This record gives sequence, structure tokens and C-alpha cells, in this order.
Amino acid sequence: MKKIVSLAVVLAAMLFIGKANAQISIHAGYQNYSLKSEFGSLNKTESEGGFYAGLSYNTEVGAGLGVAPGLYFSYVEDIIDIRVPILLNWGINFGEIGVGVFAGPNINIGLAGDAYTDELVKKNRFDLGVTFGGKVSYQSISVEVGYNLGLLNQLKDAPDGYTLKANQFFVGVGYTL
Repeated sequence: MKKIVSLAVVLAAMLFIGKANAQISIHAGYQNYSLKSEFGSLNKTESEGGFYAGLSYNTEVGAGLGVAPGLYFSYVEDIIDIRVPILLNWGINFGEIGVGVFAGPNINIGLAGDAYTDELVKKNRFDLGVTFGGKVSYQSISVEVGYNLGLLNQLKDAPDGYTLKANQFFVGVGYTL
């Protein structure tokens, strides 16, 4: 709980100390959610398609660099998550066309789904990951492609040698207000 409160304070501070050229963006798109499991010598990856939607708040810090905390809703099959990335981004504009890259930490919080309540294999509701990707924009519209790499074992009380990691490939559009 302390971590969530600390994160909320950091996000709120970024909103209030941002420069006048800070921008709010709306994002939505497709994501491919994959679970990679390792059970001793057995490795398996399962994937499902879904969608995501959310907001980010980009604050420019200079020389094309920006910091963009975000809040995203994610739905895949029966798993509903909230994703909170804090991304460092860099971009360059060629007139009305812009090209950029982004990377940073990502917190996933599981809200609902059978994976969290299954008695045989319970999935943790919290994951920490790294997000990275790129985007191309024209005026206020952008197309973004990226990857969320899950870092924590998603199996509750997993024995040694048993891991389950969640990763997401995503492609979507954004609109800057």
C-alpha cells in the first residue's frame, strides 16, 4: 500500500510542476498478452489478444526529452489490469511529422480475472516491468508500437524452478489534446 501511495504522490507532483507545454494524450490499441512459463526443463508460451486504453501526461524537460506518466486499462480474455508506466521519451520533429522512442518502468496491477482466483494456479496481482518502443506522429495523432517486459514471477508461492512471466506487445494510436 505504501508503494501505491508513493507512486500516486510522484504522479501528482509531476502534474503540478510540469511546464506550460505539458501535453495530455489519449491512447488505445491492440495488445498481445503472453505468459511464458518455465517448469523445470519444460518451457511454454501462451498468447491472447486484447485491447488497452488510457491517458498519459507528457512533460517536456528539454532537448526533445520528456517524462510521461500514464494510466492504462488493459483487457485480455478474462484478465483486467491497470498499467502505470513512467516513461522517458525522446523525439524529433520534421515539420508536422515526428519520430520518437520511449522507455521506462511499468507497474501492472491485476483487478479481475480467473487467473487471480484459480485454486490450482494463482497469479500474483502485482507485476513490475520495463516498457520500451517507438512512435510516429502527424500533428496531434500518433501510431505507437512497444513491448512491456514483465520482470516478476507471476506464480504465487512458486517452488524453485517454476516461473510465469507476463509480457505484452502493443500497437495503437494516440491523440494529443
